[in-house]
Amino acid sequence: MSMHTEGPRPWQEGLPFLLWRAQLAVHRSLQDSITDLGVTMTQLGLAVHLFELGPLSASDLSRGYRITPQSVTTNLTQLERIEWITRRPHPVHGRIVLNILTDAGRAGVTAGRTRIADATRELEALLGAADADTVVASLKKIMVSIDGEDPKVGLLWPLPETR
Repeated sequence: MSMHTEGPRPWQEGLPFLLWRAQLAVHRSLQDSITDLGVTMTQLGLAVHLFELGPLSASDLSRGYRITPQSVTTNLTQLERIEWITRRPHPVHGRIVLNILTDAGRAGVTAGRTRIADATRELEALLGAADADTVVASLKKIMVSIDGEDPKVGLLWPLPETR
């Protein structure tokens, strides 16, 4: 692969434009693969985080994943509507609302993760293992350079220990 050294690339061949177009194509493909689950990619992502980390508030999710609070709230409302989550007051800080994954939500996350894993394998096969590793490392480098390291995600107000 040769490096481009002859002056600026045309806008449609520049890295930002191609990253944007690739992101749109991948997002559309992923969304198509989960449409029958009744969720968007953002909603599936939020549910996956609740599956992995346990109950979290909308603020915790917003802070941890750099999603606007409005977007998180809108998406959690839809997850509640389709009964993937329930909302309960925090047992200590009652004004904080925790989002808790339901059995239906866990089943949906499991199905969604399977489909995303299939799509990941297809993308990696398209690129080949070495190029996929290079792309992943390069994308991480771009993200960290622009946004910094990901913050630790968890409850700002931890739940009391139960014994």
